[in-house]
Amino acid sequence: MEIAVFGAGAAGLMTAITLCARGHRCRIYERSRQSHEAGMGFILMPEGVNLIESYGVRLEAVPLRSYICRDSAGAILVEQPMPAGACAIRRRDLMASLMRALPAEAALNFGAELDRLEFDQSGRVTTAYLSSVAGPAGIQADLYVGADGTHSRARHALFPQWPAPAAQVMELVGRVHCPRSIEWAGNDFNKFHALSGGLALGIIPVDGDHVVWYLQFDTRRFPPPAESAGPEAKRAFARALAGNWGHPIPSLLEQTDFSRVHLWRPVDADLVPHFHRHNLVLVGDAAHPLSPFTSQGVSSALADADVLARRLSSERDPEEALALYSAERHRQCVPFIAQGRELTRQFLAVRDASSLSMPLAK
Repeated sequence: MEIAVFGAGAAGLMTAITLCARGHRCRIYERSRQSHEAGMGFILMPEGVNLIESYGVRLEAVPLRSYICRDSAGAILVEQPMPAGACAIRRRDLMASLMRALPAEAALNFGAELDRLEFDQSGRVTTAYLSSVAGPAGIQADLYVGADGTHSRARHALFPQWPAPAAQVMELVGRVHCPRSIEWAGNDFNKFHALSGGLALGIIPVDGDHVVWYLQFDTRRFPPPAESAGPEAKRAFARALAGNWGHPIPSLLEQTDFSRVHLWRPVDADLVPHFHRHNLVLVGDAAHPLSPFTSQGVSSALADADVLARRLSSERDPEEALALYSAERHRQCVPFIAQGRELTRQFLAVRDASSLSMPLAK
């Protein structure tokens, strides 16, 4: 089949890899090279690592040994082993690994993104219209894959009224080159908590030279800087919330280039009823934006790509294959929505050591 994939993040690239491995021809469309290479880093769950490596993708990641929960002064409250095989990786490094594994016949087009879809009377996509640096363009394919993220236009085309309200908890995310912090972090995922609830700072080693930190905060108690706020406003916000917390947080914030710090605004959405219609299918955040508390976003996107390719190979009727893909992945993602909301509830509550669950969905 000729397949058009909208989005070249982990979901889009992995979808192209799995489909090309089964003989399909993929064209991938991404808004810009800069957005493709943007992002900080994240945790990959063992099932995601195993899956991606099964397709010959070689990862350069940091194995994670323990989850260490601390109070804001740095005292250890809870220490638990991470799931065996979990790791942390820079987003840029994951994208580079996926790009190297992308077959030469897969066409990756930067400077083009999905603008809108045109449907016939039966609800099948007839044309996808792109916004591109060369001007508007219409393309045709046998199958259209929406891998265009949390605010997916493909999902909006299927469910234009589906609500995706902003989550109560937002994140300020930064990356720092800091040898002392790398040495301190080792192979552990550390998270500092304000025991009054609603505020935490996590530190994850993502390669031999960098750690990613993320400040999670209850927006009702700690209103974030405005969308238009510059780096100094973000710096002041982070310092006000966590600047006097335990080592190494003060030095991490001091060494952070806040012009590169990202204010992440997750959504808190129910799953859409299904992830496909006729010849249009959704993968990754376009299908199921998950809470960052689950650490399942990337691993779930990789699983989508694998299940989609396997179903298309095992079924003669492509629409039946998409229906089976949708049912299987919908069923598997339902628990992550509930677990994400429960982890959020725990985060917002006043804490004691017995209430501090590992911030991962399983």
